[in-house]
Amino acid sequence: MIRKHLKKMASVVLTASMILGMAGIAFAKNTKTVVQNVKISINYDLAPNMSTSNIDVDSDSTGVDGVTVSSVTNTDYGKKPKVTLKVKPDSDFTFKGTPAGNVTLEDKTGKGATITKVSSSSGNMSITVTLPKTSSGDEGGLEVSDISWGDDDSPIITWDGASYAKQYEVKLYRNNVIKDTISTTATSYDFRSKIRENGKGNYTVKIRAIASNGSKGKWTESDEFDVDEDVLANLGGQTGSGGSPSGSGSGTGAWLKDNVGWWYINADRTYTTNNWQQINGNWYYFDNRGYMVTGWLKSPYSGKWYWLSTENNSNLGKMLTNQWVDNNRYYVDGSGVWTQSR
Repeated sequence: MIRKHLKKMASVVLTASMILGMAGIAFAKNTKTVVQNVKISINYDLAPNMSTSNIDVDSDSTGVDGVTVSSVTNTDYGKKPKVTLKVKPDSDFTFKGTPAGNVTLEDKTGKGATITKVSSSSGNMSITVTLPKTSSGDEGGLEVSDISWGDDDSPIITWDGASYAKQYEVKLYRNNVIKDTISTTATSYDFRSKIRENGKGNYTVKIRAIASNGSKGKWTESDEFDVDEDVLANLGGQTGSGGSPSGSGSGTGAWLKDNVGWWYINADRTYTTNNWQQINGNWYYFDNRGYMVTGWLKSPYSGKWYWLSTENNSNLGKMLTNQWVDNNRYYVDGSGVWTQSR
């Protein structure tokens, strides 16, 4: 009886010891201190397309082991970059239970940065910091400068591009009346065809840059380009009272060539655009600016394909007929229409 009683006592003592031991282990596992405050020091060079190398971060808050910049996104011109920070606790501290409202930026750092998101677990903390717009303090990023007309009465306008421009909006004025508006990604544009079309006068352009997010710079205006009768004649424009450009001609005009290509000026100073013209018995096609087209052409009128000679000789631009063309791979009939392939 006594022996049985002693065995029961031993069993109870052993069970109690195990419970206390496990409780001690559990208690040991939960002895980490919750970080109460996290203050981040952040400094950066604000610029479009900035990267992690443009940002310095640190923290001397109790319980914080270190801070690193994980990523920087939304960095296009005119947008607010988003910086993701990863914060690591000291080995005997935890972020589980750290109040999100106690995560702040140090005074006099950040230049307008704000904390917009905080998430944490026992092992780390993630902080999103939103910076001011990348255009702040850099309005020159969309500034167009040095607009100029070409030498020797050239109708080509050029300008120095803006640092963060995706494209440019260009307006052409004749005697202060707008005549054309174009968009381009280049930093030059040939207004020959529009000046031909509108005739003599004082021409200026206004240009502004547009960023990828739609932000627009200020308009910058060029000097005047004075187009008199002689300049207009050199550009192939109509100087008399003749009719509008025609789709046919007798060949009594002249072929002219500039830095863009060949064009044909008729005897009455007119020129053909977007149409066929027969010159000295041969058919040629001229584009919307009046320049001769070479190679394959799908007629906007018939929808059929024609081959306009690319040989750099007297045949250049001619519509060929009754022969194999384009390295003898395609055949064009008596009307110049492509009919078969090898």
